Amino acid sequence: MTLAGCAALPLSHAVKAQETQQVDHRFAPPWWQTAICLPDDEQKSLVGKEGMLLYDYRAGAEVSHKFQTSIAVELPGKSEWLRQELLSPRVPIVRTCKRNGAVEIIEEAFARGTPREDFILVQLRNTGAVETAAAPAVAIQSGAPMKFDEAQGRVEIGKNTVVSASLKVKACDAQGKRAALLFEPLTLPARGEVHFAVRVRRNSQGAPDPLDLARAEALRRQVQEYWEKLDLPYGVITVPDAGVQALLESSIRNIYQAREIKNGLPAFQVGPTCYRGLWVVDGSFLMEAVALLGRTQEARAGMQYLLSFQQPDGGFELIKGHFKETGIVLWALTRHARLTRDKQWLSEVWPKVERGCAYIQSMREHAAADPKAPNYRLIAPGFSDGGLAGPHLEYTNVYWSLVGVRAAVEAARWLGKTAQAEAWQKEYDDFMATFRRAAERDMADDGHGNRCLPIPMTQRGLTPISGSLEMGCLSLLPPLQKAQWSFLHAVFPGKLFAANDPLVTGNLAMLRAAESEGLVLDTGWMSQGIWAYFGSFYAHAWLWMGDREKAIRTYYAFANHASPLLAWREEQKPVGKGNEEVGDMPHNWASAEFIRLTRHLLILERGEELHLCEGLPAEWVRPNMVTRVQGGSTDFGPVTFELRVNADGSQAHVTLETGVGQAVSLSDRLTACPTKIVLHHSGWSGREGTMELCTGRKTECDVPLRLNYSPQRHRDTEKGF
Repeated sequence: MTLAGCAALPLSHAVKAQETQQVDHRFAPPWWQTAICLPDDEQKSLVGKEGMLLYDYRAGAEVSHKFQTSIAVELPGKSEWLRQELLSPRVPIVRTCKRNGAVEIIEEAFARGTPREDFILVQLRNTGAVETAAAPAVAIQSGAPMKFDEAQGRVEIGKNTVVSASLKVKACDAQGKRAALLFEPLTLPARGEVHFAVRVRRNSQGAPDPLDLARAEALRRQVQEYWEKLDLPYGVITVPDAGVQALLESSIRNIYQAREIKNGLPAFQVGPTCYRGLWVVDGSFLMEAVALLGRTQEARAGMQYLLSFQQPDGGFELIKGHFKETGIVLWALTRHARLTRDKQWLSEVWPKVERGCAYIQSMREHAAADPKAPNYRLIAPGFSDGGLAGPHLEYTNVYWSLVGVRAAVEAARWLGKTAQAEAWQKEYDDFMATFRRAAERDMADDGHGNRCLPIPMTQRGLTPISGSLEMGCLSLLPPLQKAQWSFLHAVFPGKLFAANDPLVTGNLAMLRAAESEGLVLDTGWMSQGIWAYFGSFYAHAWLWMGDREKAIRTYYAFANHASPLLAWREEQKPVGKGNEEVGDMPHNWASAEFIRLTRHLLILERGEELHLCEGLPAEWVRPNMVTRVQGGSTDFGPVTFELRVNADGSQAHVTLETGVGQAVSLSDRLTACPTKIVLHHSGWSGREGTMELCTGRKTECDVPLRLNYSPQRHRDTEKGF
């Protein structure tokens, strides 16, 4: 079918496109680290920006960026760093390029599995017209004891690390925590080059064989082939923006590199260093991202691991005072059940849902002792996270507990448990009304005329809570945007509020007034810092509230805070404002968020309706461009969606198939059609509005496009500007 009333506009009305959104890493952190380890690897090997291998992360280590061991290739004098890049988004072979006088240094770092070894392949290339000499060394820094094995020409670090090279060792210079394997000087003819290899063996039994350069180069080719053939869910989301596609594929790879198998189940971990473990909120979104990519069985196994942490009282509290974790799990498991359309599994874990709801109700009862207390019938003082510690009276635990109960109500209705749904609905209604009264009491002005709700309760009333620095005096009040991550989650995926809710519009306006580099400043632990993947929470809220253009701009701002090695640091300073850093890297909640946000810009469930292209960037609708989601999981079963622009850019062909996709073996797999399928074409076709597609198994339509269309210029032209 053809979009009714949407004939192509005359070319005389065409306007030039504004500057396009693009991924250029303009806000990259000043220093980064990149994972080269294998999927589910126990050894989380990392490469620093300058090409060094980094091991043994310790929060208090002083050797190199909080790593106890650093291994790097060096030449005498100062080398100039030129660039660093991945072999490809799917292949974590890290190439670092430097210059030392006339000598160009190219290092490739990679890891192999059995035995577990890391390598640096080094190429020294003389760019000059005369012969020159180079005296390379392997510089080692470590807080662990180091021993030089002269006979083997290697250094042993502690009990589990052996460093060797393919060059003959001349000497070992050791001083305290530093050592250097020194080699005979190499002669580089004019325009000539020399190659050698460095190997680091970790946690392997037996003495390593002598390192042979040819063998190391063969292993490098094998490692590349391994990654290129590895069965990860790369093909599910395909977009015509190469920068975005690279970030998507790197995000997928990084999630699997950070993951580990524990108790026979996959633990979807946040990162390789300070956040190497399962966090309830991070892990829940990581598992949702994997499920959205069609890997529902892996997400199911990860969910099983998460559910194993439920306490006898029904609650989840992996972080002390993080009472919100129970609500997060209730949302996560019910969301997983809907994405897999698996009522039988949900019925099997239903006792966990019931115990979780009972725990939230008991928390509310414990907060009911004093009717005059600010948190009366809400939640006890707890840990906010995202820039606010505690314990203090606050709203993050309230927001997520509300989301959890709401999710349980919807799940009960889905299973036909009508009486239970009605009882929990009454609990939810009372909980929400209690929250509304408290929120009205605690609303504040942000200084820009925006009425918003701070996360600490009675913030302007200065009610002190034991252990809370934020409540001590007016001068110590935190910025209003601190810990608002939970508010954004309450908007989406929590869906607690209507689009025109004053609390939502006020809070979003407050956050918008605090933006820097397209994201919100000072939302996390770093003072005046940028929490990069907060941008996904922020963009999701704008998308859910119907502002597609703001969501897209925020999406690209989020993308441009990644490093050129296609991963994110948790928090960093704005460009030029300092080198401080907070959190892990690669931070894989960020990876999950980029996957989730890309998917939701293209496909979004709104209750029982399926909405397409709400956040499709206009830059993705150019001649011959293709945007596709192949067999992605939705609340309505697997969906394949494609938007293909013709050769002259005058028309887009849309195809949608439901109930298709990857093979699954989950029990009680159900196929359910949405009540409505809505295609949004505002912002990219040249005309405002939506169209409704048929809800059958397969539907197709053509959308005429306005050439050189720009949403902002289109509005300005209509206004007579």
